[in-house]
Amino acid sequence: MKRLAVIGIGRMGSRHARNLAKGVVKGGKLVAVCDVDKQVLDGFCAKYKVSRYEDYIQMLDKEKLDGVIIATPHKSHIAIAKECVKRGIHTLLEKPISVTTKEAEEIVDVLKDNDKVIGAMMFNQRTNRMYAKAKALIAEGKIGKIQRVNFIVTDWYRTQFYYDMGGWRASWSGEGGGTLINQCVHQLDILQWLIGMPERISATCKTVGRNITTENDVTAVLSYKDFECVFTASTHEVPGTNRLEIAGDKGKIVIEKFKMYYWLNDYAESEINARAKRDYGNKQDKKSKKKSLSYGLMRMIYDGIYGQQSRIIKNFVRAMECGDKSVLLARMEEGINGLTLINAMNMSSWLNKPVDLPLDKDAYAEMLNQKIEEEKR
Repeated sequence: MKRLAVIGIGRMGSRHARNLAKGVVKGGKLVAVCDVDKQVLDGFCAKYKVSRYEDYIQMLDKEKLDGVIIATPHKSHIAIAKECVKRGIHTLLEKPISVTTKEAEEIVDVLKDNDKVIGAMMFNQRTNRMYAKAKALIAEGKIGKIQRVNFIVTDWYRTQFYYDMGGWRASWSGEGGGTLINQCVHQLDILQWLIGMPERISATCKTVGRNITTENDVTAVLSYKDFECVFTASTHEVPGTNRLEIAGDKGKIVIEKFKMYYWLNDYAESEINARAKRDYGNKQDKKSKKKSLSYGLMRMIYDGIYGQQSRIIKNFVRAMECGDKSVLLARMEEGINGLTLINAMNMSSWLNKPVDLPLDKDAYAEMLNQKIEEEKR
């Protein structure tokens, strides 16, 4: 049985801790929790009899831990993760990995120096079987060469009340950004997981209808060698849309919130064009097989009770049990990719021009600090 602790038992951390305490994650046992808020600790430990700490260093010194889950505010992620990894403790980090790629590279370097330690990211969307199916279709060449990608994510609706609940939300100083780093980090991880990293990004980020200092509306064009991806996101639209569309020269994938459709063509588009003896192409050559896959009712019920994140924790524990990083659904190092997209979108919007990748991480960190100073004033 792996001995686990959760650092930060706020909104998400408390859910992770409850699942462990209730035995939802086989092979994992919650032995301690840590939070700077004494009242939060009082409330949790009144229900679950585990050791409590207000200082994570003290907890790491006293407890014999196999693994930790870090669910603290974004800016504290790297310092805590580095301390845990250096002590040889397997570490699962809530998204995002950090607020800047410059900081994120610090934990990647520490993981390299402690290569027996398992570092994982809480990218729970990777457990969605529809995205997993899309990844397999692309990897196996079923839809052919990618020609176009559109991702619309406007169903992350958030009210002013939500932002007023915590002063750190939607601020450069507290959260390191807005919609992109808080909500869309999930979709941007899925995007790079499926189609890789672009060569260039051009983005417009703005604030619509909310009294916040960060973005809640984004339109970005991600330029790849052979195609373009248009990414649209907001947290102010009702009703919202969640739709990923990937078109290849041999088929197409469409994923909405709980349903996936995909078409596999009999011929690649180049063959259809070459065989055509009429202006709209030969009808028989344009035939395709349409298939579908749902998210699954039982999975939806499970998520409602325990959260999709519990699957990542189970995966993390399984990796610890077998001592094999290759079984991880999301390694901590991979967190840099999605964060790079976020940083690049912000930077492109601030500069009002496209940004090439790899990103100038030092320039972005400096620009973010300027935004923080402006926000303070």
